[in-house]
Amino acid sequence: MLAVLCVVALAGVAVTLGALVVLHLAPSGLSPLRDPVSAYGISRFSLLYRAQTLGTAVSAAALAVALPIAGVGAATAAVVALIVLAVTRGVISWVPMDAEGAPRTSTGRTHNLLAFGAFAAASVGGFMVGIAFGSTDGLAAVAPLATTLGWIMSAASALTILAPLIRALRPVFGLAERLIYVGMLAWLATTAVALMGR
Repeated sequence: MLAVLCVVALAGVAVTLGALVVLHLAPSGLSPLRDPVSAYGISRFSLLYRAQTLGTAVSAAALAVALPIAGVGAATAAVVALIVLAVTRGVISWVPMDAEGAPRTSTGRTHNLLAFGAFAAASVGGFMVGIAFGSTDGLAAVAPLATTLGWIMSAASALTILAPLIRALRPVFGLAERLIYVGMLAWLATTAVALMGR
């Protein structure tokens, strides 16, 4: 059962990564440096955007089940973070962002809350998996990597919060958000591989 869950988690990461690569190669007119990934969700490539959000949701949900099955100690906070990540990523593509320059809507505000919740859950999850792995025999060596990925996601999340407020950072909002994605996918994959070895 544990091995199946880890394979499902890795498959979710692969789907997310594959969809993101195709989205970034597609002729969308969006800038990876400036535009949020969510902008793909209001483009003609919205199905690929949905595929990557669902891939992340599936991966996080599988790992939320896998951690207790693997006997990982002090895993409750990590499981909660993974559940929050799974729910927010699973819902977000049905709640699109507001287009740039368009009036702000309740749907767009909800999208922003879901995005914030997902990125916060991933960042906290990196730290919590690090703590849980650090207290579990056979996984302690992976703990520093999970914690480092938590720091990377936290720093990138701070940049995405500051970018709309500080003019000099606005041109790199998209880049900062994509750094969160890199950290998140690396964290999910690292967690799955580490658990698979148990």
